[in-house]
Amino acid sequence: MLVVLVVAAIAVATTGDGTAAAPPPGPVSRPPSTVSSSAAPVKSLQFALRAAGGDQRCASHAFGDAQASLQQTSCSGVRRASYAATVDGHAAAVTIGIVEFPDAGHAAAFKAIADTPGGGGILDLAAETGKWGATAPRFENAAYASKLDGTSVRLVLAVWAPGPSTPDDPGLVRAAKAALDLPAQ
Repeated sequence: MLVVLVVAAIAVATTGDGTAAAPPPGPVSRPPSTVSSSAAPVKSLQFALRAAGGDQRCASHAFGDAQASLQQTSCSGVRRASYAATVDGHAAAVTIGIVEFPDAGHAAAFKAIADTPGGGGILDLAAETGKWGATAPRFENAAYASKLDGTSVRLVLAVWAPGPSTPDDPGLVRAAKAALDLPAQ
């Protein structure tokens, strides 16, 4: 056994070219390691299409001041989509409405109305057509995002399904912003 230890010590003390290895450095000062008992969760976001469709009648698929605006201005059409979402492992629902206008001026004016708190928006397609199943989500206190793209305006609402939602919930805000780039048909 002693012979094995001596051979091991010689092998460690020399390098492959027969020269002696440098002495090991002194103790290394490292900050004490801390182990967190609650690691930060991995952020994930997934969407599954529930319903999609379009129509020329814009005002009939809107509510609030947005509906009143669409009743007074010409709209080229509306496309809508509903998505079941998973936000960091929690079920959510997302509704998207894309309203097309003949010109950028009408689109910008409509976006300003929809962006006003309490200004209304576009109704959820899956709720109107029964595609959510027995319990359709209620888009009250939803996180909101919107985007103007030339002559079209995209409006997005996101809520927890089921459960209470708040417009400033970080997960729902992230889902609403991500949905600005989802297809609506």
